[in-house]
Amino acid sequence: MRHINQIFFKGLIVVMPITLTFYLLFWASVKVESLFGSSLAWLLGQELYIPGLGIVVTVLLIFLVGLLVTNYFTAQFFNWFTRILERVPLIKVIYNPLRDLMALIPGGNTAKNKPQRVVLVPLPAMGLNVLGLVTREELEELPGHNLVSVYIPLSYMLGGFTVLIEREKVQKVDMAVDQALKLSVTAWIKVEGQDRK
Repeated sequence: MRHINQIFFKGLIVVMPITLTFYLLFWASVKVESLFGSSLAWLLGQELYIPGLGIVVTVLLIFLVGLLVTNYFTAQFFNWFTRILERVPLIKVIYNPLRDLMALIPGGNTAKNKPQRVVLVPLPAMGLNVLGLVTREELEELPGHNLVSVYIPLSYMLGGFTVLIEREKVQKVDMAVDQALKLSVTAWIKVEGQDRK
């Protein structure tokens, strides 16, 4: 019976991540398609509309916005628009944290944000170290303090916490940001044969 259980759980370990991955991709595709799909079907007519056009239009629109943001003149308009969003009382509560969260994604850094670096933060009271990302090197809000802000991601949870710590107490780690996030979020569980990129 124990042997049967082991075989079952080995199968479950393989099947579950694959199933959830494809389910999440399917769910995201349906949601993205629904953004423009019904409008395109109405504009083009049911005979010309092809399922999946909504996804294509969404991807093209995101790419177009990316192109416009990299252009100096149109970037000024986007900067003006985002400054307005940052000031509107209800919108700024949602927009500002989401914008800052997106800046953590590798490649999501704007010119004014320096790329994050991976560091070890000591917890001497517990005799531990935690892995984190330096999100700000200079804290103008706390003049006279030699502090950096470090984001500590939590394992198997969407989120984490931020600590303000003296610059000399953090230890630089030679690791890519995306690899550090992946290892932290998965509690450093490494599947055999997984690549090290």
